[in-house]
Amino acid sequence: MESNISRFLEFNVAHYGEYEQFIYLGPEGEKRLKNTDLLDQARRLSTGLRKMGVQKGDIIGTVVSNLPETPVLINGINRCGAVYLPIIFMLTAKEIRYILEDSRCKFVLVEDKLLPKVREAADGVKTVETIIVIGQERGEGLLPYDDLMTKGDELGDVVPVEADDLSILMYTSGTTGFPKGVMLSHRNMEKQMMTGSQVWGGKKGEIMLTTVPMNHIFGVISTLELYHLGCVSLLMPPFDPRKVLDAIRDYRVSFIPVVPTMLIFLMMVFDPAKDDTSSLDLLICSGGPLALDTLENAQKTFKIEITQGYGCTEVGGSMTRQRRDWPRKPGSVGFPMPGLALRVVNADGKDVPRGEEGEVICKGPIVMKGYLNKPEETSAALVNGWLHTGDIGKLDEDGELYITGRLKDLIIKGGENIDPGVAEGWLYKHPAIWECAVVAVKDPKYGEDVAAAVTLKPGQQATEEELLTYLGEHLHHFVAPKKIFFLDAMPKTGLGKILKREIRRIINEK
Repeated sequence: MESNISRFLEFNVAHYGEYEQFIYLGPEGEKRLKNTDLLDQARRLSTGLRKMGVQKGDIIGTVVSNLPETPVLINGINRCGAVYLPIIFMLTAKEIRYILEDSRCKFVLVEDKLLPKVREAADGVKTVETIIVIGQERGEGLLPYDDLMTKGDELGDVVPVEADDLSILMYTSGTTGFPKGVMLSHRNMEKQMMTGSQVWGGKKGEIMLTTVPMNHIFGVISTLELYHLGCVSLLMPPFDPRKVLDAIRDYRVSFIPVVPTMLIFLMMVFDPAKDDTSSLDLLICSGGPLALDTLENAQKTFKIEITQGYGCTEVGGSMTRQRRDWPRKPGSVGFPMPGLALRVVNADGKDVPRGEEGEVICKGPIVMKGYLNKPEETSAALVNGWLHTGDIGKLDEDGELYITGRLKDLIIKGGENIDPGVAEGWLYKHPAIWECAVVAVKDPKYGEDVAAAVTLKPGQQATEEELLTYLGEHLHHFVAPKKIFFLDAMPKTGLGKILKREIRRIINEK
């Protein structure tokens, strides 16, 4: 029992006493649950799953949006010794099917509005034994979620596990390739939660507003940290910037994690006459590169220093975080998490001097076990225990990390490496640009050349000639984009990361 991360909900009740730990702001209004309610429901779910035949180590997939049941699913599945597999609900049936087959998932929990897609995905998948439906939908071969929740007994006790046993299986978003199942152990998640709590902290009763999808590692680790700290979780369905700002004001929110795209949307609708963000103690931005202009504008708009972090699914959340007791440096993503060794290396695996760029690698108890069913990919990513992130960065004289690009995003033009982040930085400074991505396009002379995809701010206009002239004034002609593609919207992952792989496909087909 000592290693099962589900015990932290029990710790929350025992250490902080009974209090309203969870508030859900759904389309039908507010729903509040005490920590004791969450514990009772998790115990009921664990009991029901075990009576249904779930065994320790079984993989249970969930295909749900942000629901009031979400924290119960996370805790209840781990509680019975099973493995929690959150599947991005916006994926297609074909993509979900791949995950079900690759993971050999036995049981799938799905909300009723997503049932048709999941049924299509699971059709003919031999390992899937039962589909459990949250909601009113009934039918042949379906088990109502409510039927699992009738009673909690000794079968709902926390099942003992080993620290290295699998706790969470989470598939990467596939921004640079086919999704891989990241295997995270109970030790990985506990160490991530403990160090995260240590760095950013929090007090009993303080409210964190979560709008990121809870099928992302960002949401899962937030849940664990809030249990440990005694904070309150305020959960909203899909991101709506107007509703987010209303909630910050009405609930006096202390913390909110966002990704850069969300930050941009919040600034677009912010109204100083009615919006009040003075309660915010931490406005956390992570999950993707944050342009310096966006950072500066957001800090002026919300009148708070933005705190940045950097991480990935492969470490169970954060790899670095800016500290509260240290000045926030523009462009920095902070110091390595306590207990994590972090290096910046060249192509030969040798450390580069401070201030020089190289690949970011790390080693420590938060690093994943590997990729499920993919030994070659695991060997490539984990070299002598060091996780090779594929991200390019540099360390400053204080040991803070700056992420400057991705190895796979590098454009190789005539044998020369070109970092797309430089041109992107200048594009974000242009008053008409909302979002941009600089990528490689095929070129008969150089093999690859530089192009940019952009979206414009509402009410703004710009031509290709204007933007190319602007970039030519700031960049050497060799590294400056030669073509500009105007898109109505950037293709993105469920968390809002721009999919450069998809952009390359779109513009190379034009």
